[in-house]
Amino acid sequence: MKDKEAVVLVHGIWMIGLELLYLRFKLWRQGYRVYQFHYSSLIKTPEQNSQYLYQFSSKVNEPVIHFVAHSLGGIVVSHMLKNHEIDKAGKVVLIGSPVNGSAVAKHLNKRFLFKYLLGKSNIKGLLGDGPRWLSKRPTCVIAGIKKLGVGMLLAGNKMQQQHDGTVNLSETEISQTDEVHVVPHSHFSMLWSFDVAEKIKKFLAA
Repeated sequence: MKDKEAVVLVHGIWMIGLELLYLRFKLWRQGYRVYQFHYSSLIKTPEQNSQYLYQFSSKVNEPVIHFVAHSLGGIVVSHMLKNHEIDKAGKVVLIGSPVNGSAVAKHLNKRFLFKYLLGKSNIKGLLGDGPRWLSKRPTCVIAGIKKLGVGMLLAGNKMQQQHDGTVNLSETEISQTDEVHVVPHSHFSMLWSFDVAEKIKKFLAA
């Protein structure tokens, strides 16, 4: 039981964290103290939200704190770890996070009406101008390759050979990683996948 370890879940764009309920339950059953960080993905930039994440995390009492982030949430975590020193040990799991920028977001950003769907997430974020991943924390990247998602509907011609329906596989790749798992799930079905939850639990417990 991980009764002295915390996990902070960080959701993606347009979300409020409800889509992480299954993963939250699985981690809670494992013995972690699980916290859900909520932020305004459209009204604030990823860098601004990273400041709120740092403040949120600073109030977590457990001596070990892990971060599990989905999609845009991974960019928020990246900003936080770049700008702040976290004085507690812990690991990071990135689930379908386009840390190298999103081809779908770039496509929408060029179109007058659709660019407003992104809000301020495109500022040092989804357009690929966010911080390069330099965290010293053990990091696990989980990426899907089931081609089903909103990206195919809005910008299908921008999807590469391998993608999760929203994020291209290449957009999730970082040079400094301890584990990489490519799974047969879509961008959102990863969050409700038993095998993905098991991979996260195993990585955090190692």
